[in-house]
Amino acid sequence: MKARYLLFFLLLNYSLSAQVVNTGFVDTAGGEHLGRITLGACVDVYGNTSGAGKTLPYMVSSAENNTFGVNLAMLDIRYQTAGVRARLVPAFGTYMNANLANEPGTLKNLLEASVGVRLSKKHNLWMDAGILGSPYTNENPVSKDQMMYTRSLSAENSPYYLSGVKFGLPLRKNVRFYTYLINGWQQIQDNNEQLSLGTQLEWQLGKNHIINWNTYIGNEESIARPNYSTRAFTDLYWIGKLGKNWDVSACLYAGVQRYTKLRTDSLMPIPDHPDYKQYTWWNANVQVKYAFNSKLSLSGRLEWFDDKNTVLQSPINPAENSYRTGSYGFCLNQKIEDHALLRLEYRRFFTGSDDVSIYAFQGGFRDNLDVVSASMCVWF
Repeated sequence: MKARYLLFFLLLNYSLSAQVVNTGFVDTAGGEHLGRITLGACVDVYGNTSGAGKTLPYMVSSAENNTFGVNLAMLDIRYQTAGVRARLVPAFGTYMNANLANEPGTLKNLLEASVGVRLSKKHNLWMDAGILGSPYTNENPVSKDQMMYTRSLSAENSPYYLSGVKFGLPLRKNVRFYTYLINGWQQIQDNNEQLSLGTQLEWQLGKNHIINWNTYIGNEESIARPNYSTRAFTDLYWIGKLGKNWDVSACLYAGVQRYTKLRTDSLMPIPDHPDYKQYTWWNANVQVKYAFNSKLSLSGRLEWFDDKNTVLQSPINPAENSYRTGSYGFCLNQKIEDHALLRLEYRRFFTGSDDVSIYAFQGGFRDNLDVVSASMCVWF
């Protein structure tokens, strides 16, 4: 018992010079300050090699294969006064092409675009509206903010962006609560004219730890998914520093999708019970980074994503009817300067069973896939 209390005390009180930040959001620090305007930019280029085809399956970040490409090139323009604020983040690259493919027109090239007004100076209550960064999972699409170069399966299968209105209110000095009234699950243009609700509770434990809990509920019916009904989702993640050299992060989430009728598509068997009308999925991952010095570090990640009823993902192999997969990997990170990062990552995707083949490989399918990624990112 005493050892447990001692460990908890050390986690909360180990002092470091830098405060841990919430990597679930696109970076809000840095940039060049020009009066009330802050201007920043980021360019992330990469190359992948693997036995897969032209595009890595099931991924939207850094997904082009056996070629060099621009994952994300973004310009970050922010304006802030005591009572109003605005943010515009136009962006380009293979990430934007893949992740915003369903959005119309020029909306495909907006990572964020929002305006905000301070509703109460006393309580620091803000309302922001527009295209907003998503609070879901402990990763955002900007690679320099993350321990690993590639995004996890959890981040790739949850919203990177939201469209609607966000209210933010500090409950205590170290606790902040947000409510989101949004168009739906990663939608700029609403699919069904019914709004969805999201919440976020962020708890900063001293300088070295953040615990974040999010929820989502909404109707996901659309032309493409006419039998989808209510979706409920929650995720919990921790971001922390342990000592001078260690960074850690872990994420756990689960969701439930209800249907108005039984699914009849060929990728999923119809359940025997006639009243069964909902399916679940879940994910868990852990990431660790060790800093050898101020410039060089090594990161690792282990994860499992379980969507056995194909709510979010369907196998590209028509012979399979379940999406259950994991990955592990290591990433070597070398800072060239304060605002330039060179990375080399190895990652293996696996299904956990020799009988389940969901990864395309030189014209066929296998139960695993090895990917080597190299990248360089420069920002200000």
